[in-house]
Amino acid sequence: MAIAPALAITLGLAGCGLEADPVSVPPRPDVSSLASANGAFVGKYTKVTDPCPTLDGDAAKRLALPAVGKPGDTNIDSLISQLVTCTWGTGVGSVTTLISIDRGQGTPTAEQKTATEFEAEWQKSVAEGRMLAPEQVGGIGDEAYLAVYGDRQNIVLSFRASNARVMLSYGVGELTPASYATAVRKNKPVLISLGQDILDDLT
Repeated sequence: MAIAPALAITLGLAGCGLEADPVSVPPRPDVSSLASANGAFVGKYTKVTDPCPTLDGDAAKRLALPAVGKPGDTNIDSLISQLVTCTWGTGVGSVTTLISIDRGQGTPTAEQKTATEFEAEWQKSVAEGRMLAPEQVGGIGDEAYLAVYGDRQNIVLSFRASNARVMLSYGVGELTPASYATAVRKNKPVLISLGQDILDDLT
């Protein structure tokens, strides 16, 4: 299920410094002082605690997903941002996530910039037909949306929590337009639970 590149476009990764050629993940810098540096950093999160979050909640257990995901080859860890892509399994029942954490200092703050970019990118993805049957949902983060991905084989949860943006895709198999709304509602609890697993591994 080749969804990660599309997720990358949706989250506007050019703003995270992603180059055209894939790069491997460099050693993580020490970002422990970012939150206190001149009081200029405003955001809740500074990093993903491991190369991939651990999916160990109730939904992940029911789906029998491997707890440890496979990191993507375009992950980036810099002083101003962290970008993590991971996959668990393949095909129907698989999960793909893309996490972007803004570590920028100054004005607009990391949290303000994340909120603005999140909403703009989501609306653009809907307008361009990359997200189908979208609906706003609660229960996770500060803003969250569910939709059928444009390939009609995945349900997507896109959400923002403070200065972190997360896009989570769950493979459900081929869908028809008549089944979009039902598929989104049916899989909402699964995606919210998986999304919470991811949030639990951000610090």
